[in-house]
Amino acid sequence: MTRRGLLDTLLAQAEPSATGRVVRRSAARPAAKGWDRWVSEPRNAVWLVLGAVCLVGGGRRLLQVWRARGAVAKLEGNSVAPDDIAAVVVHGRAGLMDLFRLLGAADTETQRQAAGHALSVLWARDELIAEEEKGLVLRGFHLDVKARKRYPRALRAEIPVTLHYGVPFLQAEGGGVAPARLEWSHRVVGARRASLESFSPWTPGPIHTTFSMIPSDFETDGPHSLVTQVRVRTAGLTDAWELALPHARFSFEFDPILRVEALLALPDLERAEVFGRQVRLVASRDAEAVPGFLPISASLALRDPPEIELELPLPNDLAHAVEVELEGVAGRFPAGAVLQTSRGVPGQGAGPIHRPIGPIEGLPAGAVERPGRRRLRAILTADPHRGWAEPDVRSLWPGTIETGWVEVEVVRR
Repeated sequence: MTRRGLLDTLLAQAEPSATGRVVRRSAARPAAKGWDRWVSEPRNAVWLVLGAVCLVGGGRRLLQVWRARGAVAKLEGNSVAPDDIAAVVVHGRAGLMDLFRLLGAADTETQRQAAGHALSVLWARDELIAEEEKGLVLRGFHLDVKARKRYPRALRAEIPVTLHYGVPFLQAEGGGVAPARLEWSHRVVGARRASLESFSPWTPGPIHTTFSMIPSDFETDGPHSLVTQVRVRTAGLTDAWELALPHARFSFEFDPILRVEALLALPDLERAEVFGRQVRLVASRDAEAVPGFLPISASLALRDPPEIELELPLPNDLAHAVEVELEGVAGRFPAGAVLQTSRGVPGQGAGPIHRPIGPIEGLPAGAVERPGRRRLRAILTADPHRGWAEPDVRSLWPGTIETGWVEVEVVRR
């Protein structure tokens, strides 16, 4: 084709525009107009996608902010439902200040525990800084000293003192920091025991420990003070730190006017009959378990020794020394003690309580010469000195309680 023919062909496929300029049309695809033309441009499509992303992301973020503000608004004041406290955790640090406020100023203990647990969940999610973690432990720390504050000056029995401390709202389950993630160490000043004045080994919490004091170690009546110093450190958490907690003081005194016998209740026949029915010596409960043995001499022992069974409630508390009598052997022999309040242990289910006997002391050599079956019974005698040493004993039954005879098996050790 000549040049002239090619030019004629191209002009035939073109049409004049509004400005008179020739625009060539493609036979396969018509020219885009308006919105389609704008979108077809690659640069414009990119801007469109970016705008959509910003719009969707910003709207989602705005919705989260509205929800967080609504959840935090429910925490205003001190009368807050525990479920509302737990719900704010999903919004991270949004409710942090209100949770700390509720931990210290909520109306009920349930609310305080819920706020503390919610903060522990944020801690486990690593949403707290170290100083906030320390503040949580400092506000949540609780130490309970279990002992009387006044004792008779004539008291002879050792005085047990129980320490129980930790952060109560830390739970092994529930998504928060577990109690074992904090280790504790303590020392006690004022008990006149050198072993207590050095810090104890680091131990995962919570801590429950008991020590004893001897009344004769305190020359004056008092008041005397026990000062407990506690340290805590993290174990296996993101932030490693150690914190010394404020000292806790517990005061007690000895009263020269207070008599040891003041703890004894008045005896009467009706209550004596109740104790006779509800305090029993019974055979070992599980005959199919691995047998237990209670030594009675250098060569002999009791197989599966009997236990003292207490059917609660009782008319009065028990703080009684236990003695046993063996059939064919003259005399009574010390065999431990029974400490039991009349209403039982809080939180313990229904049913009788069992207390072991032993160790059996003072049995004469040769009193029991060979294995075999014998009968045994227990005698419980009130010990007010022992009762004063147990802070939960308030009204001690003064009478002696004799159980029935129970068959036991003597074996060689």
